[in-house]
Amino acid sequence: MITTTPPIGILIDLPFGLLMWTSFVHFLLIIVMNEDSGFSLLRLLRGLNAPIYAVISLIKPAFIISRLLPLYAAGILFIIRYYVLPLAIGFDVWSFSDMPLERLLLSAKYDLGL
Repeated sequence: MITTTPPIGILIDLPFGLLMWTSFVHFLLIIVMNEDSGFSLLRLLRGLNAPIYAVISLIKPAFIISRLLPLYAAGILFIIRYYVLPLAIGFDVWSFSDMPLERLLLSAKYDLGL
């Protein structure tokens, strides 16, 4: 089923998907931890997502606090992945599991028999 998406679509969607999921995990971690914690995973996520947060901060409304920025970034990236990329590249997305990264992960799960 992965062949219905053009290869260029997969190559463009993968970084957006990884950034979306890392932003979401970053948001989940800062719910239970301090934002400036020295926890290594949190520092890695903060460093990995810092460029996208800088870009998103330019379009972020003033009422969104800094602790919600990772969730806002994940939402913006989801909208880009669900609406803009399929329109620009030319593939169909009917559900969340039709996105290239998620389809790749689900097919690997089924191939492994999990």
